[in-house]
Amino acid sequence: MSVFRRISIAVLMMSALFLISGCAAKKTSEDSSKPVEVTLWIMPNSLEPVNDIEKVLEGFYKKHKNIKVKITSLDWGAAWVRITTAAVSGDAPDIVQLGTTWVAAISSMGALHDLSSQIDEIGGASAFLPSSWRTASIEGSNKITAIPWFVDARAMYYRTDVFTKKDLATWESFDKALATIQKANLIIDGKKIAPLGFPGKNDWNVVHNLAPWIWNAGGNFLSNDFKSSNLGTHDVAQGLHYYISLVTKGYVPRTCLEKNTSQIENDFNNGSYAVMFDGSNELRGLITSPEQGGASDTYVAKRFDIAPYPEGPKGKATFIGGSNLAIFKGSKHKNEAWEVLKYLASKEAQVDYSKRSGFLPATVEAFEDPYYTEDSRRAVFKETVKDGLTYPSVPAWGLVEPILARRFGIMWDYVLESKTSFGIAEIEKILQLADKEVSSILDRK
Repeated sequence: MSVFRRISIAVLMMSALFLISGCAAKKTSEDSSKPVEVTLWIMPNSLEPVNDIEKVLEGFYKKHKNIKVKITSLDWGAAWVRITTAAVSGDAPDIVQLGTTWVAAISSMGALHDLSSQIDEIGGASAFLPSSWRTASIEGSNKITAIPWFVDARAMYYRTDVFTKKDLATWESFDKALATIQKANLIIDGKKIAPLGFPGKNDWNVVHNLAPWIWNAGGNFLSNDFKSSNLGTHDVAQGLHYYISLVTKGYVPRTCLEKNTSQIENDFNNGSYAVMFDGSNELRGLITSPEQGGASDTYVAKRFDIAPYPEGPKGKATFIGGSNLAIFKGSKHKNEAWEVLKYLASKEAQVDYSKRSGFLPATVEAFEDPYYTEDSRRAVFKETVKDGLTYPSVPAWGLVEPILARRFGIMWDYVLESKTSFGIAEIEKILQLADKEVSSILDRK
């Protein structure tokens, strides 16, 4: 090759490099003036789901003018299909809200970004409630794939014009107190009061409603190594028997077993029951004005308090659920998405979102805010979460829970059909069928 040709090629290459670098510089310059858009899928966790997140993020935008979050709200009924489809197809948002019981299943699909190396930036595992942190990964895994966002914990709502906390402290005293109210045939504010109201077969929380009674009798859903079903044990049957006896003894109207959580809440607010079990978001409803969608004008709203679940023979646990936030592995904006997650895990954002949604924060620091320490009813939830339990974070749970929901729904049908008591023998038959189905799922995993 001649010297002239070599020089010509060199000049052409240098020109091309200058053109490419010029274009790149121009593109970078243009991009730097336009915020990076991070997409976020959430579920309707509050009355105004998108607006409430936007309000929480106002503090974030002051510090990160180069990031904009585009929020999409998915209906809970459609969310599972949308999210699993996104996980398989790769056509996914940057950040996604996952129910705590969904994390292991989505993680097992290999669709979530591993956050393990970044966790120290938000205080590590000790920054979160232990029961919430357990849902941040698959049990036994060294990969953190989701950050706890908020907590859904249950407690007992009771009428202060009917009971005292002492009446409701243990299973034994709880039963006696309900029996007393039943015999009294109380009519207050023109309405006859049933001792207790809780939902049955048509509730979306059918498994969550039963879990504390199973745990507090010493039972559990799976074995300690999560490899086999534990439903066939005597403790599980005992827990269910006590809970079902609240219906068969007449403390709970049988019509309740056809209702869902929302209907029971409305009935309690309107004075139909002396006790119900619900999450912290119901507290927000009872202290919020009707103009803002609440029930603070009701007779009950001025005469209620909150206590932990009655202590059973082997525990006083409550169910801890809620939601986590994860980054999809296919995200093109992982760094920016992580900045959003970091902010939503901050004390400022945790407390702010809790006030808006009614759910509880997932971080220890947020619970030190006066919002939870100075209000006696919120303080109950703060104490309750310390004894909170959740389901095992294993991929198979996504298949196990629907089996339990179906079997327990059938159980409530049998209770409704029964004219007398529904004893241990009948409960054990149902549990044996559930045990067999759950074991077949676990054997395949």
